[in-house]
Amino acid sequence: MKRNNILCLSVVLAFGVSTAAFAQDDVTYDDGAETTVVKKKAQAKRPTYPTKDVKGTVIDAVTKAPLAGIQIQTLNDRNYAAMTNEKGEFTIKVPTFATALYVHAPQYLSQQVAIGDGEVRVVLIADKFKSMYENTTDVTASSKSTIRTTVSQTVETDIENNLGADVHTVTRSGGPGYGAAMFVRGLSSLNANAQPLIVVDGVVKDMQTTRNSLHYGDYNNLLLNINPEDVEKVTVLKNGNAIYGAKGANGVILIETKRGRSMATRIDANIGIGVTLEPTLPDMMNASQYRLYASEMLGTHPDINKYDIDRFNFLNDDPNGYYYKTYHNDTDWTKEVYHTALTENFNINVQGGDNVGMYNLSLGYTDGQSTARENGFNRLSVRFNTDISVIGNLSTRFDMSFTKVNRDVFDNGAPESFSAAPVSSPTFLGLIKAPILNPYTYNQNGQLSSTLAEEDNFVSLLDNNLTLGNPTALLENGNAINKNRVENTEFNAIIAPKYQFNDHFYIQETFSYGLNRNSQRYYRPTGGMPTFLIDGIGRVQNMAMSLFSKETSVMSDTRLQFTKQLGAHFLDVYGGMRFTSFSFDNNQPQGQYASAANDKTPNISKDMEFKESYGVDDAWKNISWYANVDYNYRNLYFAQVAMSLESSSRFGENASGLGLAGVKWAYFPSVQLGWAISNEKWFPQTNAINYLLLRAGYDITGNDDINNYAARTSFSVVSYLNKSAAHLLDNIGNDEITYEKTGQLNLGFKSFLLNNRLGIDFNYYMRHTTNLLTLKSFDNPVAGINNYWSNGGSMDNNGFEVTLTAKPVVSKDFNIEVGASVGHYTNKIKSLPNDDKIYLNGKKDAVGYTSSIYGTDNIATIVGQAAGSFYGYKTAGVFADDKEAAAAGKDGYLYLTDNTGAKQYFRAGDMHFVDINGDGEISEADKTIIGNPNPDIYGNIFASIMWKNFTLSLGFNYSLGNDVFNYSRSILEGGNNFYNQTTAMTNRWRQEGQQTDIPRISFDDAMGNSRFSDRWIEDGSYLRLKTLNLSYKVPVNSEWLQGLTIWAEASNLFTLTHYLGSDPEFSASNSVLYQGIDPGNIALSRAFTFGLKINL
Repeated sequence: MKRNNILCLSVVLAFGVSTAAFAQDDVTYDDGAETTVVKKKAQAKRPTYPTKDVKGTVIDAVTKAPLAGIQIQTLNDRNYAAMTNEKGEFTIKVPTFATALYVHAPQYLSQQVAIGDGEVRVVLIADKFKSMYENTTDVTASSKSTIRTTVSQTVETDIENNLGADVHTVTRSGGPGYGAAMFVRGLSSLNANAQPLIVVDGVVKDMQTTRNSLHYGDYNNLLLNINPEDVEKVTVLKNGNAIYGAKGANGVILIETKRGRSMATRIDANIGIGVTLEPTLPDMMNASQYRLYASEMLGTHPDINKYDIDRFNFLNDDPNGYYYKTYHNDTDWTKEVYHTALTENFNINVQGGDNVGMYNLSLGYTDGQSTARENGFNRLSVRFNTDISVIGNLSTRFDMSFTKVNRDVFDNGAPESFSAAPVSSPTFLGLIKAPILNPYTYNQNGQLSSTLAEEDNFVSLLDNNLTLGNPTALLENGNAINKNRVENTEFNAIIAPKYQFNDHFYIQETFSYGLNRNSQRYYRPTGGMPTFLIDGIGRVQNMAMSLFSKETSVMSDTRLQFTKQLGAHFLDVYGGMRFTSFSFDNNQPQGQYASAANDKTPNISKDMEFKESYGVDDAWKNISWYANVDYNYRNLYFAQVAMSLESSSRFGENASGLGLAGVKWAYFPSVQLGWAISNEKWFPQTNAINYLLLRAGYDITGNDDINNYAARTSFSVVSYLNKSAAHLLDNIGNDEITYEKTGQLNLGFKSFLLNNRLGIDFNYYMRHTTNLLTLKSFDNPVAGINNYWSNGGSMDNNGFEVTLTAKPVVSKDFNIEVGASVGHYTNKIKSLPNDDKIYLNGKKDAVGYTSSIYGTDNIATIVGQAAGSFYGYKTAGVFADDKEAAAAGKDGYLYLTDNTGAKQYFRAGDMHFVDINGDGEISEADKTIIGNPNPDIYGNIFASIMWKNFTLSLGFNYSLGNDVFNYSRSILEGGNNFYNQTTAMTNRWRQEGQQTDIPRISFDDAMGNSRFSDRWIEDGSYLRLKTLNLSYKVPVNSEWLQGLTIWAEASNLFTLTHYLGSDPEFSASNSVLYQGIDPGNIALSRAFTFGLKINL
């Protein structure tokens, strides 16, 4: 009922107000890129200043011909303006304190031009290139990207392709809709959210990055709810984020959606249809190679003598045997789970209006299949943005949007644990399933039937847990709208009334309401999948889970803004109060069948046995008082001073900070300075340097994206034997918990050179983060809880970003624009709250601790090292013979101590682990840092080649120097079980004297040859041709058809890398500690899209 009332109110406000409002005269200003409509008002008496004459000429960069009708004005002040005559000449009277002009005209790029000695020459470049100047000066290190056209399915892809080094964007998976992990200026947290704050049309969003999915390898990606076709501009704020206070430390990404810019009705339609090819996958062993491997593995099993070898039917090669056809296949299981995928994208955008109101209406539908079967998505989006003149000086902005996203999803990649449940990822089963088997059964006549095979059991005599499911059956029996499915709907409404007191002063209230509903279904079927053991229950045949969550958000942002020019002084002051409130709840029932299970549509509450239910009820609020002052003296010297005072329900009662009204407040200041040195009168006015801005700044921001109830002691409800419930202590609160605090120094410059043919934007930064959110150990555990959340420790991120753009060829018909961006940072942990010591380089003197992520104690957090460092053993190859093994240790063979305390010696065929401390034993004391997931440099390279109506654009992405833990390869080349392996295992050690880098195979790997070591750490550097787009603008001469563009785009055409996995670009999680780990998720692959854009 509440939602319906809001929808009705929205419609009344959007349409009723606009029809009741009366007409106003209008006047338009054209700034080149867009047209703004404003009300005509009585001209206020403006101050008069002493003036001087500035003369100049404006010519075309290609023809050198003079340009008539070009508008010239004083920078930041339209009151002093002139037009060029037919000779391209102009004379403009400007205040004596003016130092720069702003030149803009249709079909040309706008420019700032220094006045200098009063004689200027302006060379205008056609607007086929990316814009350079604005009618303002920004002293922060922000970067903007205007989205002209896009074929991307997610906003993150456009950010990666357009903003390069400004946002380190790492694709999570090659499946459509999975999105990307994004980091701005390094890694600023260990355990709190490190993703940037997302602000859409002025509304602070909760992206639910820490909310889990029911499916492993899946991600909660709320940016998928934004249609990239709706986006007009993306701005990345990398510093000067004080007004976002405790939410700004990870950077801020501002997303602006399209608004009505033209009174004339414009209709744009964009249609795209494409195919995505199957990804490159590891080369797996065929049937004959696997049969040899499996029989050899049987010989290493300690209990194999208890069984007659003939009982293993897969080793019987008699063609007349009953099981011969069952175990004599040569199946490429990847063909069962991958296919060529189709993609469809339809978008229509309508804008227009009159002198009462402007509107922009967009409707989009995307259907994106995945190369992994049954892993696609579809999205329906509607967005309606309006700007309405209500009455007199009162206007309002009213926006509504609705998105519905449906995703078919299965578990993705390798699981972190293989003992908790059967492998249920079809894509990973497609790699490890034995090729000797077939997806379908044979009938009594020995003919292949249409009946799907059950789980394999050819080695179940050894251990029933070794059986693997049939991925074809998993996809068939697990695919249904209420089985493995995610549905997400989002509704947003914004109303922003604004009252303009006069030309200098206004007040605006921005109120937003958001509702996000998420429904997830998980089902592990009976047919084709093995049973599995659950403690306290026994063996069960299947599992069903569902999760329904709802989040409501409310934001109120009341702002006062004052702008005034006082002679040579320009002042822009705004301040206000922003209140945000989020309420999140979910319910997660689950159940299993232990008997009489089937794969009919599961109803957990009615049909399933051993039912359980979990839930979360979260609410958090934030209030911020903020102020910002922008000061500009003569367009030469600039200062931005900002601050915010913020409080959050996440802060503890006794947290450090300013105490007001019984609440703890955090203070965040920012000072940014700029000097447009090229506008100085004494600066030489040459074509070599057209513009040069120097900037420096320091700001303090925070990260309050911590556990909502870390400050409070809480209990959870647990079931006992699935019959009774009890309360269990879940968290011990810390009433001193507070935000993570980041101080940042930024030094940089922005310059345009060589008649604006070359642009350089450079920033160097030093970031120091304190109050890191960490788990601190109790001296004595409390009710089984060993740790509690605490603030402590610090971290540094120092680096630089540079973006170069060049226009090497500028002519009438043929033009080229190229560019590149480079980002670099070094991350180092400076301190930790605990004095716990771990081994490093053979000594137990390093302050830090380890985390178990896709391994055991394999991710290190150590003072002096980078966050997320890989921690394990170094290797020196494989012992080729016994003589080499006998000479490796201090007193002979290297050894390890097993669980009984006995020594087990490394022999020929075993890995040669480096004995760092030299005691002859391979133990924890020999573990050290073996890799760093952080890249040395990253960024993009782009180019556009334009010939007449043709445009060829290409974009490369790259990352150099980052290490990768190839977790999937550690399974596919582990050599310790009956999973199918890559063809690299055909080179395994098998006889004395053999030179190889693959150790002998051994069931259960008693010597730990497959343990976490630098054997699995690889160079993840790559250079990828991410996009190649060719478009043609068809010449049109029609009253009803304004434009017609035919385009084609190829994505991920090739990747240059030494990485052995399917794809070097991936992110296992948004968490900092999961970076650089490859669990074998769906890989990116080549895609080809063809489309048509129509402008009416």
